[in-house]
Amino acid sequence: MNVLYKPEISPAPDTDLFGGSNIPLSSRWSSGGYEKEIVEAVWELAETVDGNDSALWRKDEFGAWINKLEYGKRHSSFGWEICDLSLGRRPGTISTLRPMQWENYVDHIAAITQSRVTADGLRNVRKLL
Repeated sequence: MNVLYKPEISPAPDTDLFGGSNIPLSSRWSSGGYEKEIVEAVWELAETVDGNDSALWRKDEFGAWINKLEYGKRHSSFGWEICDLSLGRRPGTISTLRPMQWENYVDHIAAITQSRVTADGLRNVRKLL
C-alpha cells in the first residue's frame, strides 16, 4: 500500500489512548471523560483518506489530520477532541458528537461562547458574553 501522508508524532510513553497517565489527575487536562466505546464511535465519524491507515490516520471536518492515538493530547498537532454540537441544548447523542483536531475544537468553542446573536426588540444583535 502506498501511503500518501505519514506524519510523525512524538511518543508520549506516560499516556495511553484513553487518558491513562502517570501524571496526577489534578495536573492533567481531561478530554470530557467519554467512555472508550464513544471515543471509538466518534473516531469512525472522521474522514478516511485513501492510501492512509484509517485505523490511525483520518481528517476532521475542517481537513486537519488527526491520529487516533493522540485523542485528548493537546501537545500534539495531531491531537483531537470530541466536540459535542448540542452544547447543552438537549442531551447529546452520538449524532451530535464530532472528532475535531484540538486547535479546531478550541477555536470552535471560543467562537460560540464569546458572543451570541439574540433579539433586541424586533431586530437581532450580537452580544458579547
